[in-house]
Amino acid sequence: MVRILHSADWQMGLRARHVAQVATSVRDARLEAARNVIEAANRHQVNAVVLAGDIFEDNLVEDRLVHQVVSVLEGSRAPVFVLPGNHDALTPDAVYHRASWKQRPARVVMLDGEAPVPIPGTSAVLLAAPLRQKKGMKDPTAEWRARADVDAIRVGVAHGSLRIEGKHAADDFPIGLDAVSRVGLDYLALGHWHGQYVHEGRTAYAGAHEATKFGEDGSGQALLVELASRGAMPRLTPVSTGTLQWRTVELDLSQDAERAAERVLGLVRDTAQPARTLLRLRTMGTSSEAATPVLARLKEGLLGRAFLHVAVERRDIAKAEVEGQLAEVAASSPLVASLLEELSRSSTPGLVDASEAGRLAARRLLSELVMEAWR
Repeated sequence: MVRILHSADWQMGLRARHVAQVATSVRDARLEAARNVIEAANRHQVNAVVLAGDIFEDNLVEDRLVHQVVSVLEGSRAPVFVLPGNHDALTPDAVYHRASWKQRPARVVMLDGEAPVPIPGTSAVLLAAPLRQKKGMKDPTAEWRARADVDAIRVGVAHGSLRIEGKHAADDFPIGLDAVSRVGLDYLALGHWHGQYVHEGRTAYAGAHEATKFGEDGSGQALLVELASRGAMPRLTPVSTGTLQWRTVELDLSQDAERAAERVLGLVRDTAQPARTLLRLRTMGTSSEAATPVLARLKEGLLGRAFLHVAVERRDIAKAEVEGQLAEVAASSPLVASLLEELSRSSTPGLVDASEAGRLAARRLLSELVMEAWR
C-alpha cells in the first residue's frame, strides 16, 4: 500500500487585487491552509506529499515568504515532492534557485527532471513533467514513455489542462487524455485547475488548497491517494484544507429592494464564521433608483456583522434605462409600440390580474410579430 497526499496551486504570495482591502488576510489564510495540508499528511501517515505545481504565485515573491513556506514543509514527517508549475516555472530566475529555497531539508525534493524518482520505503516511483515557462502549447507529459525496466507503482506528476473540449486553451499546456494508458500510470497527479476534479478514476486535480476568488467550486481541498498495488484502481478521498469561505448571494431587485435586502440578511444570519467569510452580493433583474442606497446600507450592515469582506456586483438593469431603450425601439416599430400600450393597459386597476393579463397580451402580440416576420 502506498499512501500519498496530493495538493497543488498554493500560489503563495497571491496578489489578491480583487479583494485588495483584505489581501493580507487572504495571503495569511493561504499559509494557514498550507499548514493544514502538512498536518493532514502527518495525520494520515502518508508515504509522500506531492505538490503538483504553482506553490508560489510567481518567481518574484519575497525571500521572507520562501522561508515561511520552507518552514511549513519542514513539518512534514513524510518526504515532500515539489513540481515547478507555470506560475513558478523553472526559469533561470526561478525561486527554486535561491539560497532561501536551497536551505530546505533534504526530505523536500524538487521534481526538476524526467528520470523516475522513487518514493522512499515503497514500491512506487514518480514521473515528473516540470514546467520551464509560463505558457506552452506542448503536452508536458509528451516525453513520458512506458518503461519495461520500472516494475513499480507509477505516479505521474504534471501541471496543465487536460485536453477536454471546452476546458482547455491551446497555450495552457494541454495534457493528452492518453497519458495514463500511454505510460501505464497507476495515478496521474495534476495541478493547474483550482477545483478538485477526477477524470476516469486515475487522473485527478487536487484543487487549490485555499480558494483564490469567488466561484472556485471544489477548491480548499487536497486528495488522499491510496494505491494498494501495481494496476489497482486508486482510492481517492477529499481532505478539507481551506480556511476561508467565499460565498455568493443573489438579489433580485425587480420587486422591492428593501425586501430583497431583508432576504439576504436572513440567508447570512447563521453564517458560522463571518470573520472568515468573503461575501459577494450579485444583483439581478430591473431596479429603481431606490435600490442604490438600500444596497449601500446592506453592505454597511454586513460589515458591521464582522464579515471579512463584502462586495456588491451590480448586474441589475435600471428601469429607466430599459424604458428609454424600449421607447427608442417603439418610435420606429408600430408593433413594439402596440405591445407596450397593451402591457400598460393590462396593469390598470380594475382589470384581471396584471401579471396574467400581461402574459396574455405579450403572447398575442408576439404571435403577430412572428407572423409579420413570416410575411
